[in-house]
Amino acid sequence: MRRLRILHVAPSIARAYGGPTHSLAAYVRAAQLHVCECTIVAPDASADDVASLEQSAPDAAVRLFPSQGAGAFVWSPALVRFVRLHAGDYDVVHVHGLLNPVSSLAARACRLVGAPVVIRPFGTMSRYTFQHRRRALKRAYHAAIDAPNLRAAAAVHFTTATERDEASWLGIAVDERAYVIPPPAFELSTPPARAVPAEPRAFTALIVSRLDPVKNIELLLDAWTVVRAKLDSARLVIAGEGPDRYRRSLVERAGRLGVGAAVDFVGYAGPAGKQALYADADVFVLPSKHENFGIAALEALAAGLPVVVSRHVQLADVIEAHGLGVVVPATRQALADALLSLASNVGWRRACGARAPRVVAEAFSPVAVGGALRAMYESVSTDLHEHLATAFA
Repeated sequence: MRRLRILHVAPSIARAYGGPTHSLAAYVRAAQLHVCECTIVAPDASADDVASLEQSAPDAAVRLFPSQGAGAFVWSPALVRFVRLHAGDYDVVHVHGLLNPVSSLAARACRLVGAPVVIRPFGTMSRYTFQHRRRALKRAYHAAIDAPNLRAAAAVHFTTATERDEASWLGIAVDERAYVIPPPAFELSTPPARAVPAEPRAFTALIVSRLDPVKNIELLLDAWTVVRAKLDSARLVIAGEGPDRYRRSLVERAGRLGVGAAVDFVGYAGPAGKQALYADADVFVLPSKHENFGIAALEALAAGLPVVVSRHVQLADVIEAHGLGVVVPATRQALADALLSLASNVGWRRACGARAPRVVAEAFSPVAVGGALRAMYESVSTDLHEHLATAFA
């Protein structure tokens, strides 16, 4: 098996970026199991963020570049210049994200120099994305920059079939260029089934997420008032980072609703911290307005926790198919009812927790995911080589 050199372009490696950063590291590690040598390029980041990525993907080379701006408006001419000059040194360039200058201009550079590029939209081709904030700007940006890149991409990497199908509304045919490859589960895919205490104790719900309005934590706090009315000892743990102003607004909302004393905001949790949180919780909850996959829910399942998610979480099909929790409409009462049902049924929680790690280990095996990545990369690289061979014959 020949070694493939893969260049990953990320718009951010910040821990606060959430699932995209976590899944990037997981994809890299899975590909490395199949003789892929991976380099990650991204805008500059904090020492803690770099250390976290290097811990998650220890054998990948990480190169950071100066940048300006913030959020989706980060701009890094040095990174784009590197991609333009060195894309040809790699078998494939895997660009993560759209609707941001780092990803879009890196993909454009590859297109202009004829390098094979795989684009992973991670949800940015959905209707929700284009209907939520800056709608006119997103449409104009997409038409001018991202659409030409997508049409020229050698492959488009979706994390779920639902994401692939949602993207069709944009009218860009990907057909045989579409690959559906979910993020793999590593360490958390093999723990023993989680024991649910037989004796009643304070019911604890957990959400691990970046603090962002799309996660719908406001709805969860509203639903928690209903839960607390029935279970006055129940506790909600919210783990994750986000803008200070937004975090304060959530804390203030919990206070106004009268559940502030029953909600713990614990901040960022690394791998060991998350394991401890999963061990102490009874159920994981993720009521997002839109969720391209739901990597945190996958981790919770792998740790043996039943989950309650909104139907907008694209892991919902797996949860329903295997009976790993409850999928609900994103409403206050539906969310509260699901939490209360699990709170009152220890046997149900125990059954979900016993099945979940096995399902995750089988469906999201790093070896299987890495093999799918390798096959995609080989196809892309082979197609380019065959095209060049024909062109210069």
